[in-house]
Amino acid sequence: MKKTFRILSISTVIICLLLIINTGCTDGKKLIVSDLKCEYISNPLGVDIQQPRFSWTISSELRGVSQSAYRILVAGSPGKLHRKQGDIWDSGKVLSDKSTNIIFQGIPLQSGKKYYWNISVWNHDEKQSYRSETAYFQTGLLSMSDWEAQWITAGDTSLAAPLFRKEFEVNKQIRHAYVYVTGVGNYELYLNGEKVGRNVLDPGMTDFRKRILYSTYDVTEQLKKGLNVAGVILGDGAYRIYRVKDRYGWGGRGLCINTPRTILQLDITYMDGSKSQIITDKSWKFSDSPIIFNHLFGGEDYDARLEKPGWFSAGFDMSDWQEVAVVSTPGVVLQSQLMPPMKIVKTIHPVAETNPEPGVYLYDMGQNFPGWWRLHVKGASGVTLRIRGAETLNDSIFPKSLQPGDHLSTKHAYHSRVWTDYTLKGDGTEVYEPRFFYTGFRYVEVTTGNPDSLESLEIEGRVVHSALEHNGQFVTSDSLLNRIYRAAKWSQIGNTHSVPTDCPHREKGGYTGDGQIIAETSIHDFQMASFYTKWLNDMRDSQFENGRIPNTSPTLVGGHGGGIAWGSAYVLLPWWMYQYYNDIRIMEDHYLTMKHYLNYLYNLAKTDANPGESYIINDFGGYWDSLGEWCAPGQSDGPNHPMVNTYYYYLNTSVMAKIAVVLGHNDDALKYSALADTVKRELNKKFFDPETNLYGTDTLYQTYQLLALAGDIVPEGHREEVLQNLIDDISITHNGHLNTGIIGTKYLWQVLAHAGRCDLAYTVATQTTYPGYGYWLANGATTLWEKWSGKNSHNHQMFGSVSEFFYKYLAGIRSPMDWETTSGYKHIHIQPYVPDGLSSVEASLKTIKGIVESGWQNQSGSFRLRVVIPANSDASISIPLLDFENISVTENGNPVWVNRAFVEGVPGVTNAFIGKEFITFSTGSGRYDFILSGD
Repeated sequence: MKKTFRILSISTVIICLLLIINTGCTDGKKLIVSDLKCEYISNPLGVDIQQPRFSWTISSELRGVSQSAYRILVAGSPGKLHRKQGDIWDSGKVLSDKSTNIIFQGIPLQSGKKYYWNISVWNHDEKQSYRSETAYFQTGLLSMSDWEAQWITAGDTSLAAPLFRKEFEVNKQIRHAYVYVTGVGNYELYLNGEKVGRNVLDPGMTDFRKRILYSTYDVTEQLKKGLNVAGVILGDGAYRIYRVKDRYGWGGRGLCINTPRTILQLDITYMDGSKSQIITDKSWKFSDSPIIFNHLFGGEDYDARLEKPGWFSAGFDMSDWQEVAVVSTPGVVLQSQLMPPMKIVKTIHPVAETNPEPGVYLYDMGQNFPGWWRLHVKGASGVTLRIRGAETLNDSIFPKSLQPGDHLSTKHAYHSRVWTDYTLKGDGTEVYEPRFFYTGFRYVEVTTGNPDSLESLEIEGRVVHSALEHNGQFVTSDSLLNRIYRAAKWSQIGNTHSVPTDCPHREKGGYTGDGQIIAETSIHDFQMASFYTKWLNDMRDSQFENGRIPNTSPTLVGGHGGGIAWGSAYVLLPWWMYQYYNDIRIMEDHYLTMKHYLNYLYNLAKTDANPGESYIINDFGGYWDSLGEWCAPGQSDGPNHPMVNTYYYYLNTSVMAKIAVVLGHNDDALKYSALADTVKRELNKKFFDPETNLYGTDTLYQTYQLLALAGDIVPEGHREEVLQNLIDDISITHNGHLNTGIIGTKYLWQVLAHAGRCDLAYTVATQTTYPGYGYWLANGATTLWEKWSGKNSHNHQMFGSVSEFFYKYLAGIRSPMDWETTSGYKHIHIQPYVPDGLSSVEASLKTIKGIVESGWQNQSGSFRLRVVIPANSDASISIPLLDFENISVTENGNPVWVNRAFVEGVPGVTNAFIGKEFITFSTGSGRYDFILSGD
């Protein structure tokens, strides 16, 4: 048999050797450097920070792998980086295991320039360097003086959504072109007939009177030689909210900052090195659009007969277009939108539809979701369709499957008075979806007075929210748990619209209380770092002169009140950012304004003090100023919660002391620590009864005990009694049900878990009767609701803290806030709880260090726990003993525990000890498969 051999040329061999040397990795199993991020974003455009930060992860199929050193190179071209020339920055070899938020320390960056970077790391034996692939970041406009463009607006302020247009010539070959653009309230940008980017409802909501976000796009491929056209459509958004007769407007509240406006700067660099610039100025023209009405709350109306075909293409007749007005925005800072933009992330189709009467078409999308509808319709010109959405049918509290004879609920104005009207142009199949409005709904109704003029009609649902990266996954053998987790996650995405909102329909406000309560859950489910960085800037912008943080940030939508639990978001979020992301800069950036907030709390306690109670924060201001526990079952949401206020006063001071320690402000640390001790002492003096071992005297029984236990406030010698009172109230008085609102529910899971009562927490989480998550699901919920009873909104995220229980305790991936896992997941503790009747749990979590996985199966005669620990971390893995005796443990088939003793020799497993309930193994990074068996 003849054999044919492929002969490698000498040049091919040399190239292969060079590739091996270049990567520095001769064994693919050893180390991979990946997931390179600049300011938490992969290859970001528009970085407007002079000292951006770099992060990366390392992975390996080997165990016990860690980083001992790194070297960062930043270059002005890929070629220089390939030659290992860091002409912008060469960090040199830095002996450190740090891989998150490394601060750029090179020469000053220039606006509008693309920089290339990579990482070389040394593993724990310091013998070999592993180099990453090339990443890049492109700077935005680093200074307000870099903006040559001017703000422009339509001269006719009555236009609902004006069009803006500019033609320009490109006569050379383009090297690259970047556009920096924004428009308030919202905008869409078009170049040569194509929309630029996939963002919707841009920019993210801020206090537009102080700060407006802009986006950066690489439009090199969208420009062409010859005549080009730039076009912008403007909507009102949160910039112009006004009262509208018959349309919903969040209580009729009007907030009109000014007429919508846009600013755009297109910087073009040609192959010959020359440059040109297209900016918004007086040379632009404007006209009306087919959008004849748009309102953040009330909806959007569109008359297709008013379309201007080809308006964003070259050669369009602009003879009847008018000159724009150049306007100023004094005091407003333009800042790059370095956070996930809002996008259409999914399209869903009806699961059922009916035609209950002529001209009425009703659709069940099968899922409550945020966004809008998309219409495919064919019919006669002039026919108008009205499209509305709602969360329930037949004015019922509960949703259900669509049946013939059902009708859309009209009980809530935020559904009945919200719609889009679409008027057909009569030209084949027409496709329409809103641009400048979103809502939350499950059911869609389309009505028309001319049903005989319709030839076809289809409806789709468009899911719209901030396009967050999904970090966490959780699935079990129990369908109820899976449905609760899914509903909680849908409510989170349903309320991430550039800020954490309360709901996607009624208020759409960045409520600080809701946001801080759900923050840890959201950090588990999504990559929240850049999202929260932006929101903290919103809080700083909204801070009152006296230091107060209002209940919504930004304050364009929602109120200005809020209790201490709401404003506390401004201290708690930076601390969680440090704990989960090892982000020190966020605490540094906000330290002075956080101190200002602490001073506000101190002065508030002094000002409203009853005799001898100068560290107790009683009710203050009006109804909405002193909110406490919220949406507890069957209880009033009004003020009268000084225990809650004072607890959060204590929590803020104690957390601020920790922040001061991290930042090296030792005097402040001592001051806040002493203040926390004083508030704690006075809180116990005011609210604790040592005879009954109870906190508080009103009906918020569970919440008060939970706060005291969570904050370690209970006086020495009384903790067990307070805990037992809480347990008795849950298990006996309320028959295994919670009686908490959003605040108490947040702390219920960790208090019971740390007390060794995960069994009771599991019972609470899986209740199918009122009040409980299973009660919601049994009554048709696909998201979490505002009230345990089902009244009001059916898409609120604030009770989603149950997912923390799933991740931390059922899967056992303990978080940094459990004090068992170090900041930034350097050391990870895995310790699952195994309830009766549950046979398996699988969870994964993408942390700042890499992927953490924990999955277990409880089988007859054995318990299997599979764990993944990312490289550059180590772990304590605690396996529950359950009811086994004479146990033995293997890892991947190799014995690691026999005859009550640790068995050495398995790579990565370095030690073990046994306790009453768990056997704990110390491991390095890697993938582990433990099986515990016994009699």
